[in-house]
Amino acid sequence: MAGPAVRIRLLGGVEVVDGNGAAVDIGAGKCRALLAALALQPGTAIPDWRLVDLLWGEQPPRTAVRTLQSYIARLRGGLGATRIVRSGAAYRLDVPADAVDVIRFGRRVEAGDLAGALAEWTGEPLAGVPVPGLAAAVDGLVERWLGTVEADLAARVDADAAATVGPLTELSTRYPFREGIWALLMTALYRVGRQADALAAYRTARQRLVEHLGVEPGPRLRRLEVAILGQDHRIGGEQRSESIDRLPRRAVRLIGRDGDLDLIGRALAESPVVTLVGPGGIGKTALAVAAAQRVRLEHGAWLVDLTEITTDQDVPQAVAAAVRVEEGPGRSLSESIVLALSSLRALLVLDNCEHVVDGAARLAQAVADGCPQVRVLATAREPLGLNHGHERLVPVTPLPAAGAGADLFADRANALTAAFTMDAAREVIEEICRCLDGLPLAIELAAAQTVSHTPPEIRERLDDQLGLLVGGRRTGADRHRTMRATIQWSYRLLTVAEQDLLQRLSVFTGPVDRAGAAAVAAGSGLDVNDVLHTLVQRSMVTAGPGLFGQQFRLLEPIRQFAAEHLTAGPAAAPAQAAHTRYVRERVTSLRDQLTGPAEVQGVARLDELWPNLRVAVDRAFACGDYRLAHDLFRPIATEAARRHRHEVGQWAQRLLEQAPPEDRPRIVTGLIAAASRYHVCQDPAGFDTLIRQHCEPDDPVARHMRANVRDDYATQIHTAPQALAELRRLGADDLAAHVEVDLGAALVFQGQYARGEAQLTQLVDRFRSHGPPTLLNWTLTLLGFSAAFQGRRAAADTLFDQAIDVPLPARTHSPNQSVRALALFRRGDRRAAYQLLRAHVEELLDADNMHGACVVSVNFVTMMPAVARFADGARILAFLDTTGALDNAAWAAMVADARDKLATFAPIPNGSMILDQRQALATIGKTLDGLLIEQASPVRC
Repeated sequence: MAGPAVRIRLLGGVEVVDGNGAAVDIGAGKCRALLAALALQPGTAIPDWRLVDLLWGEQPPRTAVRTLQSYIARLRGGLGATRIVRSGAAYRLDVPADAVDVIRFGRRVEAGDLAGALAEWTGEPLAGVPVPGLAAAVDGLVERWLGTVEADLAARVDADAAATVGPLTELSTRYPFREGIWALLMTALYRVGRQADALAAYRTARQRLVEHLGVEPGPRLRRLEVAILGQDHRIGGEQRSESIDRLPRRAVRLIGRDGDLDLIGRALAESPVVTLVGPGGIGKTALAVAAAQRVRLEHGAWLVDLTEITTDQDVPQAVAAAVRVEEGPGRSLSESIVLALSSLRALLVLDNCEHVVDGAARLAQAVADGCPQVRVLATAREPLGLNHGHERLVPVTPLPAAGAGADLFADRANALTAAFTMDAAREVIEEICRCLDGLPLAIELAAAQTVSHTPPEIRERLDDQLGLLVGGRRTGADRHRTMRATIQWSYRLLTVAEQDLLQRLSVFTGPVDRAGAAAVAAGSGLDVNDVLHTLVQRSMVTAGPGLFGQQFRLLEPIRQFAAEHLTAGPAAAPAQAAHTRYVRERVTSLRDQLTGPAEVQGVARLDELWPNLRVAVDRAFACGDYRLAHDLFRPIATEAARRHRHEVGQWAQRLLEQAPPEDRPRIVTGLIAAASRYHVCQDPAGFDTLIRQHCEPDDPVARHMRANVRDDYATQIHTAPQALAELRRLGADDLAAHVEVDLGAALVFQGQYARGEAQLTQLVDRFRSHGPPTLLNWTLTLLGFSAAFQGRRAAADTLFDQAIDVPLPARTHSPNQSVRALALFRRGDRRAAYQLLRAHVEELLDADNMHGACVVSVNFVTMMPAVARFADGARILAFLDTTGALDNAAWAAMVADARDKLATFAPIPNGSMILDQRQALATIGKTLDGLLIEQASPVRC
């Protein structure tokens, strides 16, 4: 982790100090709230949508994502540009976990260092920085602190009761509903000879509980009152109950599970039975043991492993053996267990309940009903299903690939080979963890392969995860030695109907809705809703809310396992055919949305469908059915030009390779979609080769698209009418709309402003009425450029503002950010300008959108003389000269003033010349980072 050391304080406020203890300026308000959200999970990538939800709740502003990017840039300016890392559509705070005070506090609590933990606690979490989305996290921290305080005071009551009366009295006033504090206060008062005050404390506690909550004190306080009245010697300190722990002595080391442990701790405080549910290999056992080690109950804890028993009737015997209880006369073994535990304050861990779930449920129900101070922590692949609301479910979820997943991989690999290094392979390891769906056992088994494979070699073998993921620890259970054995353990517990549907669902990659599940099960006689519900309960299928309804998904190792079984049976071909029909129906239904006003919703639906669309298209091409492949992606062919959908261009190229020349509609689709790919990547030579291979030299569409890829505006003006006529003849109005926009752009950049504005104005009216928003944004932006090229700056700014105000789908190719950054710079808001332009540069690099580098470079060159960054501006200007972009009079005019100011700067040495657009964007980004750091004055967030 580069940069100077920093320490982040979330207790008593939100602050950052450097290695010398000096305060670091991180802005105020939402900037501090954003830092708090990231710092609560250092090293974990938090998605943009989650950060927006945390900062603004259910009603974020329309510009929330753009504003979030500006806050990120502001924080980078204070913390250092490398401290906040972009990871896909998420941000990660890249600091050591111990740099954050709440993390140090939690680790000291886990280590049993209560005094050290309390020393770290310097005030209320996030004091003075209201973040509604983090309220639960703050409450959890306060609850953990109170638990630590109680544990510390309990020990001090034993050692010096008199010294604890004051702190306990204060705490009972601040937290009048915490019966544990009242119990300690009553005990301390009794031990110093103040029996009457101890009983008065009980009466006060009871009054508060009855008046404010309408409940009587719990059994602990009531028993303590009776003991004080009877002057029981056991509360006088003469005798203490022995704690008996049947847990592993060594603390379980978990990575990325702090939040889960906090959640389990809170659940155990609120519910008599807590069940950790999740698929095999998710880490339920390790999490349960770690949680049990953190829970400090008076009479300890027992771990009961149910793996080796075979029937429900064996559960009481396994528990009785662990807690050392024998069956008493006239009582069943379960009743004897309940009687033995009824007066204790302890924790019973029932591990691996799924194959004896009924027996485990009966035992847990009996303990919950008859042992008020005993908590049960169970692990299973489905809920126990207890009565009376006694059970609280805690789903155990996969690890985030870009954070804890990669850290777990590195930790296990380092334990196996000293030669392993994380830094060089971080991105590859994150990709491995994503492919493994963040499943901890799968990650550990993959890391074990580093003894003989490099991370890139492991990644290449992930299509056969079940063959790769072998060789678990010799000390582990047999079912955890391979991924296949782990899944087989769960699979054999399914009914035939459940196995059948699981196999059919394996044709889906990514999420699927109920309609998709019903489609692949058609004709099987399965009750899809009922069986699907059971598979979710048994953790073989995950379920969660999607943007448009409930979504279901198989974790990738489970999907590959089920696919193996599907392939071996007769249902494979029907299931694959049904999958293809379902995908084609879904993607066809999106065409009207993608070409109309509802484009934003259409793109969101396409994002959900994309993994399955990819599978269906690839399968069609693999079978040589180019017509089917075309039908699958033709409704979304325009996505190649509008958004970062490089795969559409790849499919288009495969279509051209398979379709005969006389199949004109499909050849045209392939040409236009492929051209977008070469245009964005700035590879005109590659497109020329494609045309020579698949088209006649005088093909009107090919001629026009060749000019488009080359930004040859004069030729585009000449070729557009014939291309439009051909597209309209074929009924490809959606593709024709793009050519119409291209024509308007060509006229503007050729200086034919009147014709260009006439063309674009009629398009604006059409797109404003009928959509899509992306083309409305583009045409307004082009009108803005036309006004700017003619020196009509006020009109240009108005048009640019109108373009920016058009709501666009995510990942849309648009110069919005760059244009707005230049406008802000001219208005004097330089910091905001740098932040927006920096965010746009990162977006272009992530999407490999080199076509967008021109506008960014021009705007950057325009800015640099005003801030005396002559060398930086001259270097980018020299690069623009090599690209030929400034041969266009319009672009040349944009940088004319800057060129005059940079003319006296020494020529750029050949060794430092920028060679391509990617290097230019990276250079611009680095300069902007430096400018943000130089901005010393605080900015309101």
